[in-house]
Amino acid sequence: MNCKVLTYNHPRKLEELETFRGYVNCLHICATKNMRDGVFERYQKGSEKPYITAPIITSITFIKALFPSWYSSETKLKQYLTLSEALNNKIAMDSEYYYAFRRNQIEVLDTIRLLELSGIKPDDFDEEWNLSDKEKIFIKLWRGIENHVDFRQIRRTFSSQIQIHEEKLKESLFSLIEQEYGVEDRELINRRISFDTLVLHGFYFLTSEQQRIFQLLKKAGVNIIFLNLYDERYPGTFSFISDFISKSHGWIDMDAWEIGGSYLGDTTIADKFLSDYEGISVDGYSKQEMLVTDYEDFYSFLSEFEDSQSGEGMKKTFIAPNAQALNERLLEYYPELFKKKRRFLSYPIGQFMFHLHQMWDERKKCLKITEGGIFACFSSGWLYDMEKDENARDFSKELRDLLPFFKGCETIDEWMERAALLNDIQKEALSSFDMGNDNRFDKMMDSPFRRISHFSLEEQEVTQVLRFIKQLFDVAGALFGNGENRISLTEHFKKLRHLVFDSNPHLEKEIQQEERTLIEELKQTLQAAPTVEMFHIDDISTAISLYLSGNLEGDPNKDMIIRPFIEMDGEAFKDNKITHVTGLDENSLPYNEYQLPWPLQERTFRSLAERNIPLSFQSLRNRHVKGITRYLMYNLFQFSNAIELSWMVQYEDKNNLDKAIYLDQLGLVPNKENDSLEEDSLDEPLIRSVSKGELDSFLAYPIDALAEFEFCPRRFYYSYITEEYSSFDSEFIHEFMYGNLLKSVQALIGRQGTEEMVKKEVDKLFPYWTDFKRNLMADENLRYSHWARKHYGGHIPYGKENEYSDLRKLFLFPALQNQHGDDDSKKTANRIQDLYDKPETIIPDLRGKFEYQLNNHPIQMEAKPSMKCRFCPHNAFCPEAYHPVDDEERRKSS
Repeated sequence: MNCKVLTYNHPRKLEELETFRGYVNCLHICATKNMRDGVFERYQKGSEKPYITAPIITSITFIKALFPSWYSSETKLKQYLTLSEALNNKIAMDSEYYYAFRRNQIEVLDTIRLLELSGIKPDDFDEEWNLSDKEKIFIKLWRGIENHVDFRQIRRTFSSQIQIHEEKLKESLFSLIEQEYGVEDRELINRRISFDTLVLHGFYFLTSEQQRIFQLLKKAGVNIIFLNLYDERYPGTFSFISDFISKSHGWIDMDAWEIGGSYLGDTTIADKFLSDYEGISVDGYSKQEMLVTDYEDFYSFLSEFEDSQSGEGMKKTFIAPNAQALNERLLEYYPELFKKKRRFLSYPIGQFMFHLHQMWDERKKCLKITEGGIFACFSSGWLYDMEKDENARDFSKELRDLLPFFKGCETIDEWMERAALLNDIQKEALSSFDMGNDNRFDKMMDSPFRRISHFSLEEQEVTQVLRFIKQLFDVAGALFGNGENRISLTEHFKKLRHLVFDSNPHLEKEIQQEERTLIEELKQTLQAAPTVEMFHIDDISTAISLYLSGNLEGDPNKDMIIRPFIEMDGEAFKDNKITHVTGLDENSLPYNEYQLPWPLQERTFRSLAERNIPLSFQSLRNRHVKGITRYLMYNLFQFSNAIELSWMVQYEDKNNLDKAIYLDQLGLVPNKENDSLEEDSLDEPLIRSVSKGELDSFLAYPIDALAEFEFCPRRFYYSYITEEYSSFDSEFIHEFMYGNLLKSVQALIGRQGTEEMVKKEVDKLFPYWTDFKRNLMADENLRYSHWARKHYGGHIPYGKENEYSDLRKLFLFPALQNQHGDDDSKKTANRIQDLYDKPETIIPDLRGKFEYQLNNHPIQMEAKPSMKCRFCPHNAFCPEAYHPVDDEERRKSS
């Protein structure tokens, strides 16, 4: 026998397929995870007595059991590092190609592994093929690592008849099976299996590695049984399967297939769909109800996804042509849905380790870190000052306020040098405005610097943030040293273990249970470091990031919540489920051709494929990509229990996206109203009336606070309810602050100081800007010092004894006085000016506004977004804020 092809035409009627009955106790290998899940639910778990008694597993599970070393993350890590060595040795760092290969290093390794598995060697490239420079470098790199033990071992394996050690294979296989089956499901399978016969289910095409491996097994005497869906009414669609499974490829031709089938019932929309391509006339067909939705954008779809996760109603499977991109977006919102190694970087421990390993700069041979990296390490909770018993997570806001002053600082020396400048400013300039007031409103109004974020911090807060920065560099320094010596991966793992095991009392109290479990698993991973040679720091840091995040694992689709469209045929086995296919916009289907392995050109790849059957399967799949897409659409329409179809009208940088051509062909149009998002619970009205005392307490705030309320109620809420007072941390506003300081100082000292002297003193406060930038802004602002003295030369009393200069308004509203602003900004500016000039006429009106806000928005005051949002200290995190990047779009829609 050695090879058979059995076909069926209805996935849920395999019991009627007589040719299959003799193979229900043979190891059942499914092409995809979704196929495996569907077959398992239908024929093993879904009935009183399992119809298929042998384990049902995915092809990647079986292949990993067969070649555990080759497919392990540890092996791929070693190969990655060995390739890094070759890159450094074979390509000059100043070469135009060096960084191209660095950026695509994981793709280069994947290409080498693909070619090795296909049976191709560097010598198989023919010089007459007019190879590109990149291809020549690729061959040189491959030659540099081909003698590595892993490559030699895989070549030996495929060059002779494979020896199947059943007991050893069973041990490896059942270890992986236990991961695929839940604890409660393991009793369903018969452990007494042999490897004489394998059932390959759903392999309507084969990858290069599948072709090579299954042929190796066939030559070793293993019986291969293909089990595939096939509908002989539509040969034009289904015939592509015979181009893969044929005698010329080591299998059997279609005329030897054992075609099976059941009665499919009335003509369906699936029949109508394929008939159009087969040239068959269909008079009428049963129209299945389908929900078709054109979501406004990803967030509208996200609302639908959230509803499906509630556990109520029928279970829903999400599938999409762009599944990988959608899963990356989902990962941002629901990291808990993705298993450990796929979501490692979504948890604080993952972010902390990732950014630690990004700190080594190979070009400059030193440690450096970006603002994003510092934020991630602070917010992770893993940066802990044991001496002061402080956690960096509690200083995230102080860090955000401080960072503008440290703009451009990346190394520890740059940080410490800039810190010394800040210390001088605190002692020589800021201390002059410290009146020793404990009242927050006095502190707010007694110094213009309180409105500049990095000058608003207390000295001890700055000191603690800098202690954390130094500690972060110390931790990275302990990991990487000074860069002069190579690093042992074993020693590096040992250091990481100490890092994870070190006590952190804050985390022990606060850490989520899921992250706690993740950390325990990480500790186990770090216990067994791969035994490899010494490597460069830069190579280790990049490779470890890939390793710990799970990106070196063999199955990129393993933990996807939204399954790839290529797995649609698995849905056909599921009863009482809803299949929701999203991403069906005009750019989605039919599938485009699959990308070529980097850095191979199409003509080079085609020449290799002409000489190599396994590699030719990738070209074959590209040739049949439209037929494969129709095959999958037929599966969807013919066998799915309930169908929902959708796409996003606006996705990433594309707008006004229409539906996919197949939906247009069948006349499927949106038939579900897009419900607007439910009103936020923050807007639920208060169930009692606001008291006079409560209103009086708000109106007793100083006039500057009332002015912020007049600017926007949400700004007042952020400035005085959630904080002591507001400060600005954006460089855009700091530019206005710089100009207003020049105007104010010149206005205050008048003829006693020259413009050059004023500029020299103010420049000291902004050392992170270039002279060119400061000079440009100074020329623009110094000429307005007389204007500042004229309009802001007065004082306002506060309390019984204090009065404050009106110049402070320039720092509370740095640009609102701009006469070139939009109408709303001018109206707001006039209203605020009236409040300062004639408070007795405005405050009664404010009383009514406060009462409205407290009654109708009792949790968080209402936002009133407009173009003036760009001048608000809270626009970076206010969800309602307008941003300049959207101005043009708003103009078009208005």
